[in-house]
Amino acid sequence: MTTGAAVLCGLVLLISAVSKVRTANDYAEFVASIPAFEIPARWTRLFAVLTVVAEFGISGLLLASLIAGYWAAVAGLVLAAGMFAVLTAVVWRAVSRRSGAVCRCFGRARTTLTHRHTARNAFLLGVAVLGLSAVDNAFDPVVAGLAAAVGVIGAVLVVRFDDLADLVAGPV
Repeated sequence: MTTGAAVLCGLVLLISAVSKVRTANDYAEFVASIPAFEIPARWTRLFAVLTVVAEFGISGLLLASLIAGYWAAVAGLVLAAGMFAVLTAVVWRAVSRRSGAVCRCFGRARTTLTHRHTARNAFLLGVAVLGLSAVDNAFDPVVAGLAAAVGVIGAVLVVRFDDLADLVAGPV
């Protein structure tokens, strides 16, 4: 469980960070989207930098935990849970206030945030917490490999969440 959670959360955060800094235009669009979350203008650039640095740092720690082991997994999952808790609260607030904030979670998407994005972030928070609850020092390479594969599949589903939700429930 811990390996799957570390892979899922680590890949989601890594893809999110890379998508924000892939090009100068992607980063500029990410920065421009921040005021809709009621972040004061003087803090916008700092908030953008801290978000990207946190995503890269936490994803690195989580993915390194596959090799580094127990303590890296614990630290990474605690930080991921904290990050996902903040993101869940921020998205919920933006949706509740009907701020018109858009999802720049994975790059260029222009989807207005809805409660399904809050649910997605709460799901990620739950994965990180469940991963923490299952942390132990035992290591079985077969189980770890299967858990990592499930984590990769889960990460793909989370990253493509808007497309899948549009397919099932229709566009926002």
